[in-house]
Order: sequence, then C-alpha cells, then structure tokens
Amino acid sequence: MRNKSTNNMLRIRIMVMMLTFFLFVINSQENKTSNPVVINVERGINNLSRLKVSDFGKTIRYIPLETTDESIIGANPVVKVLKDFIIVEYPIPTALSSNSVQGVCLLFSKKDGRFISKIGHFGQNPAAYTNCFSWTDENEEFLYFQRMPNQLIKYDMKGNFCGKVEFLSSGLASYYIITNSSIIGYFDQLSHHNSQFALRIFDNNGILKDSVSAFLQNTKIGAEDILGLSIFQGTFAQSIYGSWARTGVFIFQYKNSERHIIPMNTARVWKNNNVIRFKQDFVDTIFTVSGSKLIPSFVFYSGRFRWPEQERRSTRNTNERIFIADISENNSYVFFQCIRGLYAGLDKNDKSKPILYHCLYYKKTGEIKIGRNSDGIEDDLTHFMKFKPLGMSTAGEFVSFIEAWEVLDWIDNHPQVKNNSKLSFLKEFR
Repeated sequence: MRNKSTNNMLRIRIMVMMLTFFLFVINSQENKTSNPVVINVERGINNLSRLKVSDFGKTIRYIPLETTDESIIGANPVVKVLKDFIIVEYPIPTALSSNSVQGVCLLFSKKDGRFISKIGHFGQNPAAYTNCFSWTDENEEFLYFQRMPNQLIKYDMKGNFCGKVEFLSSGLASYYIITNSSIIGYFDQLSHHNSQFALRIFDNNGILKDSVSAFLQNTKIGAEDILGLSIFQGTFAQSIYGSWARTGVFIFQYKNSERHIIPMNTARVWKNNNVIRFKQDFVDTIFTVSGSKLIPSFVFYSGRFRWPEQERRSTRNTNERIFIADISENNSYVFFQCIRGLYAGLDKNDKSKPILYHCLYYKKTGEIKIGRNSDGIEDDLTHFMKFKPLGMSTAGEFVSFIEAWEVLDWIDNHPQVKNNSKLSFLKEFR
C-alpha cells in the first residue's frame, strides 16, 4: 500500500471512456412504433448478470488529466464529458463541505487530458457563481452556472465571462437543458416555488414560454412536518445511491416516520441527439418532450418490485421495492441504475442496506442486463480495474473516473501489468 498523502502521482486522475460500438448506427426503437417501449426491470432483477465491459462497448480509452498548480483535483469531484472537453467541478455549496477546492470548475482537453483553463469563480460579484454545477449549450461553446436567486451566468471555454440569463418569472431550476432555441428547466421539490410544474420552458433570454405540469402533486415539503434532515455526500453517497447522488442527497425524516430523499442537481431531463427526455421520480414512464407535450417513449415494468407512487415516502415493507435512479441514453442503450430498498438502513434498528444495480437496456434487441454494483464490472477488454460507470458523455460514450491512489494500489497488487501493452499509460505511475 502506498502513502496517499505523499505520492505526487495522487494529483493525476484517470478518465475512462467506453466508446460504444453501435454509437451512431442503430436508430432508436421507439421511432418505429407509436407505443412506448417496455423495459422489463423485473426480468432483469430475477436473472442477474455478471456485467463485463464488453457489454457496454468494444473499445476503451484512458485519459490521464494533466496536473498543474491550477488544476490540482481534490477528492470526490463531479466529472462531465463533452465532445471535446472534460469538466471537473465541485458543485456542493461551501456551507455543506470543507473541501479546500470548493467552488472550482476545471476544463481539460478530451483529446489528450491537457489542462485548458479554470472556468469562473465562486463568490458574490456579478460574474461569480453561487454553485459551480455547470450546463453546456447545444453547440458546447459555453458553460452556464447558477447565480442566486434567478440567474444563469455564462462563460466560454477559455474562461471568459459572457453575460447572463435572468429568469424574472421564476427562481432557478435543479437541472437545465439548453438548446439553440430554448432553455428547459427541471424543478424538483427543493427548487420549485409552485409544485404544479415539473418543467418550465424559457427562451434564451429567460422569458417563460410554457410549462409542463408535475405528475405527483402535493409533494411540497412542509417544515412543520419535518423531524430531521440528513445530508449524504461524496463517495459515501455514491456507494449507496450511485451516480444519482453524485452531488449529494438530502434525506428528510417526517414526524409520521415517512422519508423523502432528494438528490441535488439530478438529471431528470436529458437529451439524446435532438430528442429531449423527461422522467419524474416514482413515475414509471420516460417521456419525450415535444413543446409543452409529453409523449410516452419507455415504460419501466417492475412487477413485484414496483413502488406505487402514493407510497413513495413510506418506509414500511419497502426494502424489496425498486426505485429507478440515474438514467442516461444513447442511440443503442438506455443505461440506468436502480436501488432496491431506497430507505433501507436509515432507521437505527434497521440492519438492512440498499442494493444498487447497474442496468443496460439494448434498444435493438429489447434485451436487458442487470448486475449488482457490489459485483463490479469486469474489464474483459484491457484487463484493468473494474469499470464504474458514471453515465454517458454528450457524444453517447460511457464514462468512468478513477482516483490515482486506486490505480497505485491496483498496480501494487498486479505487477504483471508491465507486460500489458493495452495499459501503456500506466508507465506514468511506475
């Protein structure tokens, strides 16, 4: 075991991208029928697989990120991959974290991992963001950040401040999709001022154009009913709840023994090519957003594991129920993580634990493969460390992220790696 605090290589982080073999070849199955496609989660849970990297794609690429005095990466970053760039940021509000690099957004080249620039800054001046969780525009020329109470500020990919969008008719959303013609905001129970709306559609100047009603009404949190609040962050949160909890989760405990878990900046609205999708928590359907209309495209069938919407806060007899957590999509796959027993272990007398699963739905064949997170995903292509999928890049590639200390420990236990030509990048660690 190496000393994690003294080894200079600890500053290097590795980005792993799984390039999908069918990335731009297979058309989405839902375009061939007017009926939504059924994703049979129950069948996958009843027939678990030992997932391998080859289930996700045919090639894998490793990108060491450059270390400079300006680009030192701390623990538990949020990593996003665009077509040409890699973004590393720390979006959890400073009040909730003691991380010394809190409020930093770093931009790297996707081609070779070269550090490009630091984007923006945390603070109170007009060009500062109050949360450095970012979104990019459709052409990936700018990054947008929240500035309380009602602005998105904009920077280009060289770190230049380029103005703001002000939402006079609403506060800030939890998550955004920014296209050439509109800004779509997803409002969760923490971000919205009116529980009637889940999506709000603005023009690029922040003027409200339309709204989409929430399916689950009367979910607004009443302070008088709350008994306690817990906040889970970092590696601990992700080990339990997956990438759905990448920026942390709020867990509310009510006086009637019910619970409610709300992740920060979760992607309940996403884009695959020119199609925009939306799924609300505890609703079984993925919808395509067409203007202010929602068109059913995929339905999750959970069978005996189904969690009824009206019991979404119940902690009684829910440890066998399935909650659909993080979702991402490309032309070939719907990749999602689901949690069995979302509220398991939260009470001190409950010794059970949530079970996290990785799930792959193949659009062309209708096949579904589900494996336990605890089993890991074997790298059968390059025979490196187990793959830990975080979702997809904007180009539809599967993405993972490995801490340098993990690589060093793995090398210590696998000295034969020096003979593996597919892992030549590891020479930087020797």
